[in-house]
Amino acid sequence: MKRLCLFAGYSPENRVDDYVVHYLRELSKFADVYYQAANELNEEELRKLDAVTRGRWAEVHEKYDFGSWQKLIFRLGWQEVDKYDAVILANDSNYGPVRELTEIFERMDAAGLDAWGITENYGKTRHLQSYFLTLNQPVVGSAVFRDFFESIAVEESKQAICEKYEIGLSRRLAENGFSFAPFVDRSVLEIPFGADISTYQNTLLQKGSPFLKRKVFSSSNFANEDLALTRTLLEELKYPLDWIASPAALEEPVVEGGPEAAQRESEALAKDAAEFQAQEEALPAAALSVRAVIKRMLWPLYRPFKLRVVDKLVGIEHKLTGIEHRVGHLTEKTGKMDSVVGDLRGSVGGLVNGLPSFLVDVRAQVSGLARGSRDAAAQIAALQVQVTALSQNSTNAVTRVSDVQTSVAELHGHLDWVQRDILIALMSNIDLKSLQGFKCVTDYPVAYDSPDHIHPVGTVLDHTRHPRFIRACEDFFAASGKPLSFLDLGCSAGGMVLDAVLRGHVGVGLEGSDISRLQQRAEWRLLRDSLFTCDVTRPFALGRGEIETFKFDVISAWEVLEHLTADGVEGLFSNLARHTRPGSIFACSISQVDGGFTEDGTPLHQTLEPLPWWQERAAKHGFDVLDSDAFLPLDFARGNGNSSVYYRPAHSYQEKEGDCFLVVFQRR
Repeated sequence: MKRLCLFAGYSPENRVDDYVVHYLRELSKFADVYYQAANELNEEELRKLDAVTRGRWAEVHEKYDFGSWQKLIFRLGWQEVDKYDAVILANDSNYGPVRELTEIFERMDAAGLDAWGITENYGKTRHLQSYFLTLNQPVVGSAVFRDFFESIAVEESKQAICEKYEIGLSRRLAENGFSFAPFVDRSVLEIPFGADISTYQNTLLQKGSPFLKRKVFSSSNFANEDLALTRTLLEELKYPLDWIASPAALEEPVVEGGPEAAQRESEALAKDAAEFQAQEEALPAAALSVRAVIKRMLWPLYRPFKLRVVDKLVGIEHKLTGIEHRVGHLTEKTGKMDSVVGDLRGSVGGLVNGLPSFLVDVRAQVSGLARGSRDAAAQIAALQVQVTALSQNSTNAVTRVSDVQTSVAELHGHLDWVQRDILIALMSNIDLKSLQGFKCVTDYPVAYDSPDHIHPVGTVLDHTRHPRFIRACEDFFAASGKPLSFLDLGCSAGGMVLDAVLRGHVGVGLEGSDISRLQQRAEWRLLRDSLFTCDVTRPFALGRGEIETFKFDVISAWEVLEHLTADGVEGLFSNLARHTRPGSIFACSISQVDGGFTEDGTPLHQTLEPLPWWQERAAKHGFDVLDSDAFLPLDFARGNGNSSVYYRPAHSYQEKEGDCFLVVFQRR
C-alpha cells in the first residue's frame, strides 16, 4: 500500500526535538512523509528532518494542526494526493512510537475500514482522536475529503478547532456512510464515558497503543494513572526516557494556573491542617482514642484524596438529588395532565357523536360551491400563468439591460485605449518592421503541464496595460539616453509589450499557453513578430539576428511567479540570468492569496512563500532587491489594484494591502 503522511509540528521553543525525528523516522518506513511546522524554524533545525522526510517547511499560522495539514495538501496539489492509497494525519503531541507499527498497520489494513485511528473519545459525539489518523482511498478520493480541508479556517479558540474539525471530521465520515474505528477498543476498558482516554496512559500502553500523550508529563493533573508505572512501562518498551520530562519535574508538578494558584492551594491546605489540629487539641487527653491517632497520622494523605475524589463524589450526589426532585415534579405534572386528557376525551366524544349529520350538511354546501367555482378557478389559473410569464420576461429584460450597460462601459473603455494608441502611433511614427528579427528557440514551446494552460483563465481574460511602468523604467535608465529593451513574461494578450513599443522601445512577450496565439487575440495580430509561446521554467533562448541570447534591460512578470512550482521558480531565474546583463532589472508582483482551484482540485497559485524565500532564490542567480525609491507602488502594472482594460475592466484585481509583493530585483 502506498501511503502519504502529513505531519503537523509545533514547538514554542522553535526547535525540532529528538523524539520528533525518531517519530518521523519510524513513519518513513511506511509512508512518504511531509512536515509542516506552525512556528518559526531556522534552516539548521529543518535540516534535522532531511533524512526522514521528503519535504519540510515552517510557517507561523493560527489554524493549528488542521491548518498545517491543509498547507501540505495545497503544496503537493490534489493530483499528487490522489496518487496514494491512504493518507496519514499525524502530529507531535505524542511520544512514540514506543513499539513497532508493522503489526498495527497490518491489523487495521486487514479490517477493511475507510478510516481508522489509535483511540477514540465520546464526549459530545463519538470521534477518532486526530493525533494519528489514517484515511484510506474511499475517503481521500471523495468530495467530502476535499471540501473538508478546503474549508479549514482560523477559529476563535483551540476548543472551536476541536469541535469543528477533530469532532467534525468524524461526524462528516459518519454522515456520508464511511466506516471507521480505533485500534484500541475503548468499549472493553474501564474508563468513564465522558473522560479523555489519553489521560489513562498506562491502560493504553498495556493495551498496545504505540503512543503516549506528552501532556501526561508536561501538564500537572492531566494523567489519571500512576506516573511511576508509566516510566516503568516505557523502560520495558526501551523508549528513551531522556526525551521525556525529568523525574524532578514529576515529583513537584506545577499547579495549573501558575504560582498564584499554587499559593492558594498551599494556604488552603495549611488552614485545614490548623483547624484540624485545633479540634484535636481541644479534646481531653482521655478522648484521644486509637482511631483519632490514626486519623491524625493519615490526614496529610487523605486531604489530597478528599479534594480530588470525595468532594467530587459529594458534588455528584447533590446533582443526583436535584435530578430526583425534578423527576418527582415531572411525575406530579404528568398526573395532572392525565386528568386533563381524560376530560378532553369526554368532550371530544360528544362532538364525534354529532359530527356525521353536520358533515353531511357541509358536504352538500361545498359541492354546490365547487360547481360554481370551477370556472373561476380555471380563469385564475390562466391569469397566474400569464403573470408568471410576464414576471420571467421582466427579469430577463432587466438582466439583458444590465449586461448591455456593462458591455457599453467596457466598449467605451476599450475604444478610448484604441483611439489613444492610434494617435500615439501616428504622432511617434512607430515602425513595426524595426521590431522584426526575434526568434525563440526552445524544446518546450508550450507549458503543457501548467494548470494555467490546462485551465486557461488568465490567458483568455487578461490584457494588462500600464504605460506608467514604461515611463518609470525610462526615468530609471535616463542616463543611457538610448531606447530600452523590454521582455514581459506571462504576457497573455501582449498589452505590456504594446506599451513599450508605443514609447519607441524594443518589446518582446512570452506566454506559456498558446490559446491567445491560436485565437489571434488582442495584440497577437499586431505584434506577431514580438510575441512567442514557451514554458518559461524550461530552458529557452531569445535571439535576434546573429545574437543567440539577447540581453534585455527590463524583464517583468505580473502575478506570474506564484503560478509556478518551487522547481519552476528555479528554472525561471536561470532563464532570467541568461537574458540580462549587470544592471538589468526584473520587476514583478507576486500574489500572496489563494488563486482558486482547477476542476480537479489543483491550486492555481502553487507557490505562496514569504518575501525572504523569493529573495534567496533570486540571489542564487545574481539578483538582489533594488534599494531605491525609483519605483513607486503605482508604477507596478499589477498588484496595486490596477485592473484589466480588455473585456472585463474590473476582472479580479481588487488587491488589499499585503495581498501582493511588489519587488524590483537588479542583476549584479
